[in-house]
Amino acid sequence: MRYKFVNGKAIIILDAGDKVIESLQEFAKKESVFGFFFGLGAVKNPIIAYYDLSRKEYIKKQFFGEFEVTSIMGNITQDTEGNVIVHAHINLADNSMNCWGGHLIEAEVSVTLEIIVITHGKISRKTDNRFKLKLISI
Repeated sequence: MRYKFVNGKAIIILDAGDKVIESLQEFAKKESVFGFFFGLGAVKNPIIAYYDLSRKEYIKKQFFGEFEVTSIMGNITQDTEGNVIVHAHINLADNSMNCWGGHLIEAEVSVTLEIIVITHGKISRKTDNRFKLKLISI
């Protein structure tokens, strides 16, 4: 992972072999950065999920192989215990141009992943008992 700060934004380049969520958490902890992000690139063997509201849990699915990341977006926040939370959604395309998307649990970068973080002061999350999710608290 390489990054630099430019005009209130962080440019992050993840390299082949980097784990996406793990790397973004590491970056946020090291630099104390919170904010919203977007990017594109390529990953392999991603695990994505859909939040089933009636069951109040994520339904996960792993995809095998290499995929274009046509879009990744999300935010970097902190919960009431001080844990960094990376909330990311991703859209993936395979070599037949089929697309899937959802909540990104984790993926390994296969070539590169280029991300821009629009930095912000601390953004907090707290548990919403109706949904059993940690939601942004303002």
